[in-house]
Amino acid sequence: MHIGLDFGTTNSGAAVFDGQRVRVFPLDPASRDPTVMRSTLYVTREQEVFVGREAIATYYSQNIGRPSKMVRQYVGEIEITMGVVESVKGYPGGPATFIRDVYVLVDELTPGRLLRSLKSGLATSYEGTDIFGRYYELEELLAIYLREVRERVEAETGEAVDGVVLGRPVHFVGSSTGADDKRAEDRLRRAAEMAGFPDVAFELEPVAAALHYELTAEQPQNIVVFDFGGGTLDITVMRVGEPGKRRVFATGGLDIAGDVFDQRIIEGALLDHFGRGSTWGEDDAPFPRQYTDALVNWQTIPELLRPETLRFLHQAQLTSSHPKQVQALESLLINNYAIRLIDEVERAKIELSTEHFTTIQLAEEDIDVWQPLTRSHFEALITEATRRVEDCLLDTLERSGLEMGEIDAVVRTGGSAQIPRFVEMMERIFGPEKVVLSDVFSGVTSGLAIRASE
Repeated sequence: MHIGLDFGTTNSGAAVFDGQRVRVFPLDPASRDPTVMRSTLYVTREQEVFVGREAIATYYSQNIGRPSKMVRQYVGEIEITMGVVESVKGYPGGPATFIRDVYVLVDELTPGRLLRSLKSGLATSYEGTDIFGRYYELEELLAIYLREVRERVEAETGEAVDGVVLGRPVHFVGSSTGADDKRAEDRLRRAAEMAGFPDVAFELEPVAAALHYELTAEQPQNIVVFDFGGGTLDITVMRVGEPGKRRVFATGGLDIAGDVFDQRIIEGALLDHFGRGSTWGEDDAPFPRQYTDALVNWQTIPELLRPETLRFLHQAQLTSSHPKQVQALESLLINNYAIRLIDEVERAKIELSTEHFTTIQLAEEDIDVWQPLTRSHFEALITEATRRVEDCLLDTLERSGLEMGEIDAVVRTGGSAQIPRFVEMMERIFGPEKVVLSDVFSGVTSGLAIRASE
């Protein structure tokens, strides 16, 4: 059995095609939609691994509100050689070499480590991480997740998976060159092979979405696929509907998507709840931005949980112009509420695709966030990203060599493609009658299954 596997930045799915019908597998019974599994790992101190919604639920149950205890941990030695410019008694001074022990601060009460958006590291210099004394390469972490997907498919079907077609973006997150994309694909291939897939192939995610759309095309068409998910925007201009005569005219992409929009909401609407804009000390010094700016990226939040940071936050509350906000930041760090805040931001963003108004709420110990957010405010926060997305779309169309009038349909798929601002953008450029909605979360998965059957 050959399957298609859409391993996404935020969500993943797997499917098989029998020549007539696509079967999308229920990978995650804990998910609201079992065919969509969160691309998330949680590794406990005992090296037990959870994936998908279970990973998030286990993180919450083990970490929210727990105490922390920071201790120094020895990690090794470093050798430092320093050149000496001045002379000693008329003779040139030589280089001086020192050997120093290196320690890091760790929370010895941490029960587990949550890992999200792992796919985003493939094109970067990120090699791996130490988790409770065991070093994991990035490919090994990806393989743990992909192996779980393979085993769940095999348990569902009673058949062995002989091969897989994996989706890949036009440009991986963090990629600057074609060599970066090639390296990222090679690393993803290695992870899939480590996960037990004997035959690994790749297809561009927007091309896969076009193959899924082709099942419903009654005649040959020139289409634009606008695949906008959690990590990347991927576009293709393609001819479909003629067996054996498919043609890809052009592809394009950006490392802008849902994760970036979440960051813009946090940066533009929430940091004042945690001390930004306040003052502290007898001279009313501005509250240091590094303590609030770190909240924008969930990966950098754990770096704040240091004794010196907590000492400063405690001291700043005594003289702050807004002590409650500084106390809220302290509680956010100590009680591990940050992931809950990020999930609430994502929920609000999704709600704005159907509503014009929502609120972001987090009521926990010493935290009382109630932040209104309108669709217009959200759109203002992502103005620059919106401009880049439109430029990418128009550039891809221009490189295809096709005129606007030669496009028969614009297929939108992926969670971020449901954001009204981008729907309106496509309708303005191509006309409302040409913009069609494909399966939001399974369109790419289904197309990869079709490619796997071929």
